[in-house]
Amino acid sequence: MPEDDIKELVRTALNEGFQLHPDLVRAVEEQPELIPKVLEVIKKKKEYGGGFIIGLKDLESFGLNLEIDRVNLVISSELSLSDGLQASSFEELNIMLNDRFRRMKDLWMQRPNKIPLLRIEYILSKGKEELWSFVLVLKKVANAKFEIYVDDGKGTYVLSAASRKIFDELVPGSCVAVKVNPQNKSITAYEDVEFPEVKRKPLKGKIAVISDIMIGRNRVDDLINSVRSSRPDALVLLGNIVSSRSYVSSGLSPVEGYRRVAELLSEMPKRVLKIVIPGHEDLTGIGLPQRPPSYRVAKDLYSLQNTRLLSNPAYVILNGSTFFIYHASHYLRAINADEQEALRKMLKMRHAAPMLGALPVVPSSSDRMIIDPVPERVIAGGGSERVDFVYRGVWTVGVPSYSTCGCYGLLNLEKETIEWVRV
Repeated sequence: MPEDDIKELVRTALNEGFQLHPDLVRAVEEQPELIPKVLEVIKKKKEYGGGFIIGLKDLESFGLNLEIDRVNLVISSELSLSDGLQASSFEELNIMLNDRFRRMKDLWMQRPNKIPLLRIEYILSKGKEELWSFVLVLKKVANAKFEIYVDDGKGTYVLSAASRKIFDELVPGSCVAVKVNPQNKSITAYEDVEFPEVKRKPLKGKIAVISDIMIGRNRVDDLINSVRSSRPDALVLLGNIVSSRSYVSSGLSPVEGYRRVAELLSEMPKRVLKIVIPGHEDLTGIGLPQRPPSYRVAKDLYSLQNTRLLSNPAYVILNGSTFFIYHASHYLRAINADEQEALRKMLKMRHAAPMLGALPVVPSSSDRMIIDPVPERVIAGGGSERVDFVYRGVWTVGVPSYSTCGCYGLLNLEKETIEWVRV
């Protein structure tokens, strides 16, 4: 909204002997359509009297229900994926990998185009026909044979990739169906688990998405002012909210950073849903999935109205539509692909952190990084590129670090478009 309009409104009120409460001014900034109604209140209050301060309650008392605290986007369900435990053991790793294999095979069997899956031992012992088996890829050895170590649930085998392309595309830690040639013990083709085709529910509203604001390293006052002026219905902070190392190196507690974040978010209208997930800078441990910041560290954030602090990654259902929210910096750095292709591959693999030995995944009795249930929309932060694509019906947005691009994304849910706003 033009600043001159606000100044003119304030001058008009002063000329009539009234002052506008700061909360009312902020409401007018968010909803310019209030100006004629505020002018009407000034006129009525001058006629009937009742104090020289005009605030939000005056609008209501004169029968002008303006829905100032109207909420457009509501969380109907949320799921944090971390149990808060960061300790692990080799035994827990085996348990988690067994769970991964079993659940991923179950997801594969839900595909409409079922391919018969056989044990590798059986395939190698029978004839010349190439047949399919479901495996966990354990590791790759970049030698002349392009060796790939796999486990089919009954044993470990060393197979060779029939092409460099297959060797490069298979990801250690992922679960795939592979077509095995029994004559030379090679993998001639493979298929990821991937999603079924998704039909997105129609939504209305706007979501501002920001990654890596790094309070303590970056000044973000102009950023928050820009977000406010864009009048979103929700704000999602995609990890690395506070630069904890910057605070520690300055002799300060990172708690001060979270207090500052709470101050900034308190400037947003109460109607705006605020979702916060951590990154590796946020004092939650670097192991995935990351737990939310603790209440002891971020109590000011927890006390904010209409604010949710969730794990990384997390599921959120907004107005009946499932969102998968992820600070994916570890994953994007570990996989050898541009960021759009990396996120597309993540959806095909149905796993947010499959790479064995390359990602700090916390082993547990259940693999929490499997992407199940199927989301309709994915919002990923922690990268360096602007990403926007649809894969099998899943609208996927990749948000670059604010430190890198000086921008944030404004998602129009009704039109399913993104405006990249530079600050």
